[in-house]
Amino acid sequence: MIETKSSIKSNSYSLQEVMDNSYDSIFVTDATGNILMVNPTAERLLNLPTTKMVGKNIRELVEEGYWDKSIALEAIEKRTTVTGVIKTRDGLNLMCTSRPLLDTHGNITMVISNSRDQDTLVKLAQTLDKERELVQRYKDEVQYLRDQGFKNRHLVAESLAMKNLLLEANSVGPTETSVLLYGQSGTGKEILAKYLYSISGRSKEAFITVNCSAIPENLIEAELFGYEKGSFTGADAKGKPGLFELADKGTIFLDEIGEMPLILQAKLLRVLEDGEVRRIGGTTSKKVNFRLISATNRDLKVMVAGKTFREDLFYRINVVPLHLTPLRERPEDIMTMSNIFLEELNKKYGYDKVFSAETLQGFLNYSWPGNVRELRNLIERLAITTRGRVIDYQVEEMTNLARNIVTNLNHQENGSFRITVSSKAPLKKTMDQVEKEYIKNILHECNGCVSEAARILCVDRSAIYRKVQVVNLRNQE
Repeated sequence: MIETKSSIKSNSYSLQEVMDNSYDSIFVTDATGNILMVNPTAERLLNLPTTKMVGKNIRELVEEGYWDKSIALEAIEKRTTVTGVIKTRDGLNLMCTSRPLLDTHGNITMVISNSRDQDTLVKLAQTLDKERELVQRYKDEVQYLRDQGFKNRHLVAESLAMKNLLLEANSVGPTETSVLLYGQSGTGKEILAKYLYSISGRSKEAFITVNCSAIPENLIEAELFGYEKGSFTGADAKGKPGLFELADKGTIFLDEIGEMPLILQAKLLRVLEDGEVRRIGGTTSKKVNFRLISATNRDLKVMVAGKTFREDLFYRINVVPLHLTPLRERPEDIMTMSNIFLEELNKKYGYDKVFSAETLQGFLNYSWPGNVRELRNLIERLAITTRGRVIDYQVEEMTNLARNIVTNLNHQENGSFRITVSSKAPLKKTMDQVEKEYIKNILHECNGCVSEAARILCVDRSAIYRKVQVVNLRNQE
C-alpha cells in the first residue's frame, strides 16, 4: 500500500524514529521535488538544519549551491530509480539513490532518496575486498594443509593388493554411496577414508572424523547429535551442535563403528534414512546432508549374528565394502613406505639417515602385527635414537639378544643346554653360534612357536627368522 502525504503525517512518530536512526541520509519529496521529510544524517552531511530544508524545493537547494545536481529530480523526470554521485558545497561526494513511488494510476506520490558519503562506501568496499582476500587466503591455507596432510600420509600401492584396492576406491570415491572399510588396526583405514573424500564432490567441505571407540559411551550421543542449552548437568549454556550437523554438505568418517552402542546404532539409522538430526533436549529436527564412510576391524556379520550390531544398520552402511590387506601380506609396500617415512623424518629433523640392507631385510621378515602404524613408529624411534647416519636395526637386535641370552642362561627353569665351540674361534663367530643354538633351544621348548620364542627372548620375530633361518629348521624337524 502506498502512503500519501497525509498518511505520512499520521504515522510521523514511528516513521521519524526510523529516519532518525538511519545511518544514511534520507530525503522524502513529493512529485514536484518539494521536501517533505529529512533525517539528522542529512542535516550533518549538508551542514544545514531541517527547518531550512523542509518545505523547500530541491531545485532551490541546488541553485543555492548545496548540491551540484539532484538525483531526486532525475528520478521524477525518468519515473524510475536513479543512482548517481552528487557533490555538496563542503566538497563531500555522496552516492545517492532516488526511487519514485507510484500509485495505482501510475502517478508519482513521493520520492525517497538515500545518500551516503562516497568515501565511506569506498572504504567499506576496500574493507570487504580485504575480508574476501583474507577468507580466500584462509581457504587456500586450509586446502594446502589438507593437501599436505594427505601427501604426507598418502597411500602406497606397490603391491597388487593395494593397486586393486585403489582401483575400487577410484571408482567409488566420486560417488555419494556409503562405504565400509575393513582392516586390522593400523592398516590405514583413516588414510583411505581421506583419499575417498579427496576425490569426491565434497572435497571442499568438512571432513569430520569420529573414533567411536575413543569417546566414552555416556558422551558419544552428545558429540554426534549435539544438545540444547540446559539439556543436562554440565552442558554448555549455549548448547552445542553435533558432529552430524558440522558434517553437513561434507563427509563424516565413523571409525571403529563396531564399538558404537546399540541405542546409538538405532539413532544413526534414523539419521541415515531420514536425513534429519535432533539435538539432545531439542524438539525440532534439522536437515543434514553428509556422506558416510565407516570403518571397523571387527567382523560385523558375526556381531549381527550375535545381536551386538543391528542388521538393518549393517546393510545400510555396507553398500560398498573395501578391505585393507595386513601389511605383512604386501611386502612391496613395506619397502616403499619405509623409505617414505624415513624421508619425511629426515626433512622434519634435518637428518640424513639411511637404512642398512640388513634393516630393510629385517622389515620384510617381520610380521608387523601393528601394521603401518607400527612401521611408522618404529622408523621414527630408530631415526631419532640411531647415532650414526646408517640405521642398522640388526645391531640393536644383537645387543638385546646377547643381553637376554645371558639373562636366560642364568635363570633357566627347565635346566641348561650345552654347546661345543672352538677355543680359538673369533668372538663374533662364537657369539653367532651361541645365538643360533640358544634360539633353537628356546624354539624347541616352545614347540616351534616363533611368536612365543620372540616373547621370551624379547626380540622381534624377524631376528629369529634371520638368525637361525627358522623356516628351514621347521622343515628339517
